[in-house]
Amino acid sequence: MKKLLFLIACGLLVLPAVAQRVTECALTPLQNLIVNARGAEEVQALISRGVVFDEQVRCGGSLMQLAVRRGNPDVLEAIVRQDPNRVNTQAVLDAFPIAGAPKQIPLILFAAYYAPNKQIMDLLVAAGANIAATDDYGRNILWYLNKNPVLRNTALQDELNNKLLYGMVAAQAQDQAGVQNRLPQAQPVAQAQPVPQQAQPAVAKPAEPVPADNLVAE
Repeated sequence: MKKLLFLIACGLLVLPAVAQRVTECALTPLQNLIVNARGAEEVQALISRGVVFDEQVRCGGSLMQLAVRRGNPDVLEAIVRQDPNRVNTQAVLDAFPIAGAPKQIPLILFAAYYAPNKQIMDLLVAAGANIAATDDYGRNILWYLNKNPVLRNTALQDELNNKLLYGMVAAQAQDQAGVQNRLPQAQPVAQAQPVPQQAQPAVAKPAEPVPADNLVAE
């Protein structure tokens, strides 16, 4: 009986804390609109009223993260168009836990893990997201994509892998070109100019002997 009363007392102490946590993590009306938006028209209506989509989720995160998880490309595109720089922001994982990941990661890595379709990834990449970004542990987009049950082992994985390899090769070529440009350039060796030949003095030819028949006897 005492044990039962003890458990009930503990429950009464824990439940208010849990309820407070749920209240703190509840989405705002704007965030609910993003989650439940059916198309870009609803987002455009908000943009026309001057709404800026930088509001943070109370438990940690952003409207961009909500839009990525929602998986509606039209909604995400409308938000990106308002500020394309958002595609390279940091995603806070307090409300979106990823096992083994740091507390913040680039948004494109967050999308690789949480995006429910390829269109979301294509949109972010087309908008300028840095696919070569890594987290604080050096993990790249392929590590996160491999944990996405919908997108791993798909053509997207091969596409991103090829882009990363191409980017590495291009970066190496650029670095080599930069090293070559920084090296002192060898000066061209001047070609020896031909020495003008001096005019040879004319040599007088010896007088030809007069034939004996032409001699006149005196």
